[in-house]
Amino acid sequence: MGKKIIREHTGKPVWWVVMLAMAAIVSAHSATRPLQGLIDAVMRNGPDSQLPAHLSVVLGVSPVERTTAVKQAVIRDGSIVRTFNVCAANHGNVVMLTYDEHSQSTKAYLTSAAGSLRKAVYYQAGAAANERSLADARGDYAAERALWTAFGKKAPGSGAK
Repeated sequence: MGKKIIREHTGKPVWWVVMLAMAAIVSAHSATRPLQGLIDAVMRNGPDSQLPAHLSVVLGVSPVERTTAVKQAVIRDGSIVRTFNVCAANHGNVVMLTYDEHSQSTKAYLTSAAGSLRKAVYYQAGAAANERSLADARGDYAAERALWTAFGKKAPGSGAK
């Protein structure tokens, strides 16, 4: 009889732990793909565009120097133009570009659909691209990701509420 009481007593905490673990998994799943709603909306509704051939190679999106077909979302804020580019052939490759018309400089970030920064470059118009260390790029990339995540929550057809 003593064993039965122990089983009944320990059975409840085990279910509680299982329920907590499942809730954590569901929460983590939605948190691991913060850009997915925007990616889906851009693939459905975004205009066709192309990443420049050299940028495609520098970021590692293409193994050869040719343009890369993308679907795109654009935000203009004064002289700053931001684009969110989803590679048509591989939706897991997302390129965020921030172009400053005054300085004619561009910051480019290759990220996964889950929002993981893979590569970052900086370049001036007419000059070679300079790869940035991921540690150096993380701060401004985090701001870009937050901007696009918020934009995705407002975008029609993103599935976000």
